[in-house]
Amino acid sequence: MNSLRARSDFAVRHLLIVLVLFIPGISSCHKKNTALNQPIDQLYQTALQKMQKKKYYQARTLFQTLQARIPQEDREMLPVVQLKLADSYYLSGGILNLGEALTAYRNFLTYYPQREEAAYAQFQVGMSLFGQVLAPDRDQELTFKAITEFEKVERLYPDSAYVGKAQDQILKCREKLAAHNFLVGNFYYKRKDFLGAADRYRVILDKYPQYTRTEETLFRLANCLVFTLNPDEARLYYVRLVQEYPKGKFVHEAQARLKEIEKG
Repeated sequence: MNSLRARSDFAVRHLLIVLVLFIPGISSCHKKNTALNQPIDQLYQTALQKMQKKKYYQARTLFQTLQARIPQEDREMLPVVQLKLADSYYLSGGILNLGEALTAYRNFLTYYPQREEAAYAQFQVGMSLFGQVLAPDRDQELTFKAITEFEKVERLYPDSAYVGKAQDQILKCREKLAAHNFLVGNFYYKRKDFLGAADRYRVILDKYPQYTRTEETLFRLANCLVFTLNPDEARLYYVRLVQEYPKGKFVHEAQARLKEIEKG
């Protein structure tokens, strides 16, 4: 009898433990289902609150639910939800999420090119590409693509507030492209391939005049020209360096090289 009673007590305790663990799960599922069954407007506000709290995955789930519930003929709520869904991917960050954001913004532009938010979506296409750009020592194909998308902002939406932002991003893209050429030029320079280095430095001066290391680019290009027995052209770049960067890091060396050139 004692053995049976012990077994019975054990079974009761086990059942109570299971109920304690299981009931919160039921409550949680009930809350989740209740949230998903909210009216569309209320569910949208809940998703926005998740975005504000940076709970982007949870917000994305709600926006996806909304997207499925909103009638396709709804030309007001549906595009707004689609744009917020794209934002949830973009703000999450990471290569995969940025790729999803890129697709979502492009889809928005395909279906709603005339909406007021289209300029923002076009800007975000560029930002989604820019976020995937590799370091300056790697291939810069995505940088060129990002520039193309940023340029569309001004061309397609010239009165948009995003034109200035797109122009700023273009400058950042060009800085990366200039940095890429600078690294390649330095690679050749260290190996005394001065013709190859000079070609890269010329690209920087011709295409990216706002590069932050223009002074050093001028100095290295002038040096390459000296080493390749072209002192007359070298003089032009040394002089430009002295005139444009009178307090620069390389000005004294440039002045010394100019004196050497004058002495023949």
